[in-house]
Amino acid sequence: MSGTPDPLKDWLVAAWRDTFGDTTTAQGGRVGEDGRTSRVPRFVPVSPFTAVPAAAAFASSHLIAAAAGNQAAIDVLTGLHDYRWPLTVVTAPLIGLDLVRHRARRWSQMLEAMVQQSTGHTPTKISVPLPMSGRTMRRATITLPRGAVIRPKQFEQLSRAVESAFDTELWAMTVRHDAHRDRLVLTRTAIAPDTRSERQKVLQDALDAASIFKSPKVSVDTTDDSGIETSYRIAFAKSMNAGAPAFQAKVDEALASLAGPHESGRHWTCDWYPNKGYLVMRLVTAMPDRVDHPLELVDENLRHLPYATGAADRIMYWDVSTSSNKPHCLIVGPTGGGKTSVIRTLLTEAARRGIPFVGVDPKMIELDGLEGYPGCGAIIYDALRAAMFVRALHTEMMARNAYIHQMKIEGSQLPLMIAVLDEFFILSGKWQRLAKTGDDDTKAQLKELDPLGAWADLAVLARSAGIRLLLGVQRPDASLFGGASGNARDNFGTRISLGNLSQDGALMMWGDSTVGREVDTSVKGRGIALGDDGSPVDAQMWWTPNVDRHPNKWNQLSTSEKAIIDGLIPVEAPQFTCYSPELADFIESERALARRARSHGSVPEPIVLGGAETGETGAVSMTKTGAGFVPQPEAEDDDFADVIPASSVTAGQTVLIDNEDGELVPVTASAVDVRRGTRGEVVETVLTVGTGRVKTRITFDATGVVVLPEPDLVDQPA
Repeated sequence: MSGTPDPLKDWLVAAWRDTFGDTTTAQGGRVGEDGRTSRVPRFVPVSPFTAVPAAAAFASSHLIAAAAGNQAAIDVLTGLHDYRWPLTVVTAPLIGLDLVRHRARRWSQMLEAMVQQSTGHTPTKISVPLPMSGRTMRRATITLPRGAVIRPKQFEQLSRAVESAFDTELWAMTVRHDAHRDRLVLTRTAIAPDTRSERQKVLQDALDAASIFKSPKVSVDTTDDSGIETSYRIAFAKSMNAGAPAFQAKVDEALASLAGPHESGRHWTCDWYPNKGYLVMRLVTAMPDRVDHPLELVDENLRHLPYATGAADRIMYWDVSTSSNKPHCLIVGPTGGGKTSVIRTLLTEAARRGIPFVGVDPKMIELDGLEGYPGCGAIIYDALRAAMFVRALHTEMMARNAYIHQMKIEGSQLPLMIAVLDEFFILSGKWQRLAKTGDDDTKAQLKELDPLGAWADLAVLARSAGIRLLLGVQRPDASLFGGASGNARDNFGTRISLGNLSQDGALMMWGDSTVGREVDTSVKGRGIALGDDGSPVDAQMWWTPNVDRHPNKWNQLSTSEKAIIDGLIPVEAPQFTCYSPELADFIESERALARRARSHGSVPEPIVLGGAETGETGAVSMTKTGAGFVPQPEAEDDDFADVIPASSVTAGQTVLIDNEDGELVPVTASAVDVRRGTRGEVVETVLTVGTGRVKTRITFDATGVVVLPEPDLVDQPA
């Protein structure tokens, strides 16, 4: 049937056209089946000139018989028979040459078609030199018409076509445009064997496909002794995104997911160097659930006080040196969150390094174990005595600055000392209540001492005098240092948060409303700390047991905890050097009061109430204690559970405030109005309490605080 295709015929026609070309034009070219003009010359094989005589020589016996009577033909065939082997030897390489030339012509036709399709120009000449491999050519030169212009998009299209047609597993073909010579040069280069691991390939392919970096390059940075890759360097073009913390966090998470679990069980983390155009993705040990306070000096710098192990095996420390830009430390954590243990860690590390300290503990239970510890000047519990201490510390700061000025020395030459104020809001609340409900002498004394104003000055100016402040609070708040504190909070550059922060608290502590809001509070001591590079880091705080040697405390400790305490005691107790008589006299007097309290102080024995009621009076039985029948002591008015700034109260929250008689009464805030200054600092807080038409507006100044009915626990939202 005429309509049935003939594969053999089609192949012969295609081979004929491919080998000998098509219609010849007047300019010497040929017109192909698609109508395009081709400058590729006809293919003229040379092997037939020797192959035909060689075949005749081998078949001469049959041909001679057929040519009987033709003596001339017989003589020729006889002569050829004698040269059959030389002709065969010559024919074999000529056949190979023809095959190579034919392939070169096919490639020339292919290149010509690529150039015509991508650029619209018809090459005047295409040279494909020999030798070549079976699948790709070694080099090719394409001569273009004089003045031919190739646009970037056209060149890119041509390059992709060449790579697709000629690239193999072993060779890659590149295209170069020599515009001044009107030619294209194709060069073959060997492809190095791909020895990359599967993980490296996955990372590179994912980065290439995601386009989050320009020109990303993944290389192996380090390997372990077994040759297993433990870190990768990812280079990229510098960009604005690379310096954004939120962008870095997303990339970190994506890269760790792509890399997958490592054979060693460790986790992936990234160290960013956006100014240098690369990041290092490396393995780190998973953060432990508990880290006992190490007995060896982890940091050889005696002005670095370590306190936690951060993510990526980082050691977190408080730099108390004079050159530090984070001179003071702020610890935020609700009751039971591990704040006291962090304070103990920092103070025991300070004592080991020869730095003395003085503490204020308004709750009387947080720092009492440090009283009498080597390097401890005193632990102050009374609110009025604490106000005296803050003023004496302010006087010491002024005396130190005067000494530096008079002696023309550097502040780094003065000995360091640390002042600790734990539960700052409780202390502030006690000062405010004493100023309202205390006797006339107490009110006048507090007004003269002005502890909040003195504290605000210390936060700003104490750095150059060698005084370091350690502040413990339950919640971060802008009113920490008083309304006139200026940038005092910024001096607390070393910041630690335990438990979960509120959105406002996270923004104040870390400058990011998302940091510190999803801490695993089931792990005691887990929190966020500020790294030495200024970025917040997940950290596990070191566990330092209570160092109190009283039998009631000591006997509750395990053997390992006792070993920690014994190992942390410094060989030589740090000594205080006071530059003002006021501070020296205060510390001596406080020590004397503590000694007297230990020698002569007493507390009432507890009253044990029975569980059986008798008669209609509802009387209860009492169990006699060692001190006889002792009446239950009334709770002091200033014995607070927890205290928070008035500006932190939320609508619907119940708090305790003073009534006209100075007694704490519960009220529920129906509305909270916080007024702030131009720099965002709290100026005034107005609480609206009451229901219906009867409502009361209570105004607090910038330092105003309220009392919580119950302690602020870890599992409560901050």
